[in-house]
Order: sequence, then C-alpha cells, then structure tokens
Amino acid sequence: MTYTKIKEIGRGGFGRVFEVQNDTGLRFALKQFEPNSDMQSLIDKGLVKLENLKGRFKKEVRYQSQLDSKHIVHIVDSDLDADRPWFVMELAVGTLQDDLNMDRSLGGDPSRALFDILAGLEEIHKRDIVHRDLKPVNVLKLRDQSGVERYAISDFGLISTLASETTTLTQTGHGGGTPVYAAPELITKFSYATPSADIYSVGAILHDIFDGSTRTPYLEQTTTGPCREIIEKCTKTNAARRYQDVASLRDEIYKALVGKTLECKSNAEKELVELLQTGATLADGDWDRIYNFLNRPDTAEKSKQNIFSVLASQHFRELAESSTELLNAIASEFSNYVRQRGHNFDYCDVLADKIEAVFQCGSISIKAHCLITLLIMGVDHNRYFVENKFVRLASPKLDANVAERVQMDIAANDIAFADYIARLERSIGPHLSTLHPTLQDAAKP
Repeated sequence: MTYTKIKEIGRGGFGRVFEVQNDTGLRFALKQFEPNSDMQSLIDKGLVKLENLKGRFKKEVRYQSQLDSKHIVHIVDSDLDADRPWFVMELAVGTLQDDLNMDRSLGGDPSRALFDILAGLEEIHKRDIVHRDLKPVNVLKLRDQSGVERYAISDFGLISTLASETTTLTQTGHGGGTPVYAAPELITKFSYATPSADIYSVGAILHDIFDGSTRTPYLEQTTTGPCREIIEKCTKTNAARRYQDVASLRDEIYKALVGKTLECKSNAEKELVELLQTGATLADGDWDRIYNFLNRPDTAEKSKQNIFSVLASQHFRELAESSTELLNAIASEFSNYVRQRGHNFDYCDVLADKIEAVFQCGSISIKAHCLITLLIMGVDHNRYFVENKFVRLASPKLDANVAERVQMDIAANDIAFADYIARLERSIGPHLSTLHPTLQDAAKP
C-alpha cells in the first residue's frame, strides 16, 4: 500500500505526523521518525544516540500494534526497516486538549471522555505496560463512519526507554513525561514507573476539567468540586496512597459524576447501603443480613438495585474467602440484575468490573453466567470496553468446563449466541477465532 502526503498535522521530539491518503482514497495519519532540532542537537553533541532513539520509536509501534482496543489508537500499517521508520494510524478529528480549549467542561458531561480514557488505560495496564506520558494532547478524538465519536490513547513513545538515556532525556524534557501531568517519581525513577504514575496523570486531567488553574509540576493537587477527593488521591506524592487500579478509580468517578443519591425505603435497607459504602471488610453476620434482605419476598426491586449499586468488586472478593456458597447465591442475583436491565452507558463499565470480579471467584455455573451477561450487556449497549472484557475472558485459556457450561446455558435459555457474536464482531472487529473452541462452535449459525 502506498500513501500520499496531504499535509503536516503534527511535530514532536522524534517524528513528524502527516495526513495521508492511500490508494483507495481513505485518509490516515502517518508518523515518520525524524528528530526535531532540539533532539538533533543532543545527537550532535553525543549525549544521545540516533540508533537508540530510532529503537525507541520502533518500540512505540510494536507495543501499540499489540493493543487491541477501541480506546487505543489503532496502527494499520508500518515499515520499521525504512531508513526513516514510519507507521500509519487512524486519523483523528481532534484531541482532548482541543476540546478542553473550546469548553473545559466538555459540554457539562466529561464522563464519556473520562471513561473512554480509563477503558484504554486499563487495557494498557493489564499487559504490564505504563504509558508515562498520558495528557490531553495524547488522547485523540476519533469518529467512525457512522459519525460516532470516541476518545483513544495515543503516543506510546515513553512506554519504554533505555536506562542509559533516561537521565539525559529527562533533563531535557524528553524522557520524563510532561511535567504538569507527570508523577513525581518520574523525576528519578522513570525506568521503574508503575501504573500508579498513569493514575497521577488522570488526576491531573481531572484537575484540567474541574479546576483549570495553573499547577505546580509533580506536586499533590488540592481543589474543590465534585472530584476534589478523587483528584487529591490520584495525585498523592506517595504512589502507594493513590488508587492502585483503574477499576477502583472508575467506580469513584462514576459515583462522583453520574451516581445519584440513593433513596432507601426502610431503615434496614439504609443500614446495609451505608455499611457497604464504608468500604470496610464485612463480617459473616453482615453478609447474612445482606443475603436475607435480598431474598425477602417483600424486598422491592428498587431496593435490590440500591444494594447492588454499592456492592463493590472488593466485596465479592472478600465474600469468596468467607463463604463460596453465599458468594454464588448473591452473585447469581447480581448477574441477573445486570443482564435483565438497561443501564447508563458509563455505568456499564463499572458493572463490567464487578462482573469480572465475580467471574474470578465464582463457581463454574456463575462464571458461565457472567460471560453471557458481559456479552449481552456489551452488545446491547454497544460498549466497547465491556465487549473487549468478554473477549479477553472467553479466550482459549478459559476452563473447558466453563466453556461447556456456557454452551449448555445458551441452548437451555434459547440465547441467540451466534447473533450476539456477529454483532460483537461488527462493533469491535473479528474476534471469533480468539474465543475458546467450544464457544466458536456455539457461535456457528
């Protein structure tokens, strides 16, 4: 495939970005390795090596090419053996920075952008990769052929660096991330950054949206507004005090921005909701109370929804250690609740995290129910994050007994599994061949 350059649309330390058109008339973005003048000066002085920089550029391509998510910019072509290596990716219609410049509130509803970022970030972290340069200009806005827009993470140039180059590059502003978005540990421990460094960057992006004031680089941030506590926790100087995973952060952002104050119908319900909201480890007696409340014949559906909304992933993991029988009973009720109702678009991601937690510690029948629930919710709500989670959990590594139970359940309940898989593939691309062989057979018309 050949590409014709139309215009230059970007310039960084290591390369130039062009809008290009292929032989069929489709347009993409082409990034070509070409150090800018500042970087060339370092090369000329012998402070960094050209081949090392070129190797860093190639790593960006190799890592990004292996990340299969709608919320990570997709690389469609590359030539890493060229004298000036290049790669071709989806053409963006803008960046998150562009949108923030026009309207810092993002139309009064920043949750869609934030949840897209978190979806991409979680896919990165699940592979033990740290982005290390997450910022609004590296979050691109893409638009598909039907006009649906989404945000996706790009620019993976700092996910891996050679230790010998780290000090020099950091001192020149090319190796330690962008100061107002970079975690403080990146100053001295850039090569050993953990996912919590990216969590810090999310906190800085939240500060952009809800505060907008000037920040002092690498410091803890204080602010006001609905995400005050979240921003402060994300930007703790001590990385161990930040959110330790994307799922926990996602849940807190949802509750701050989208979640509604729960209206409890009884003191018993209010006590259980407040107990679950504390985040404390529950005693066996507490779980008995929750189970009995959910199974009382006079418990309203709205009351059950309130309980399920405050049940966190950690609760399910703790319950698994306390009583597998009770876990399976409560998990079955929860999975049915998720499957049988429509949900807010953003809330689907939160529910998917909880379903995965149940999947990891539930019985064979619960695991099967969770997989089907993820598929149905993801496809019905057209939520890429949920669909990708199903694909990952339903891989050939899936326990054969679980796969067989899925096959039995879809037959017994007359679930249009083949239709759901076909719709999933239209949404996030062909994935049938990546599923467990038993599920591949079940998906055949």
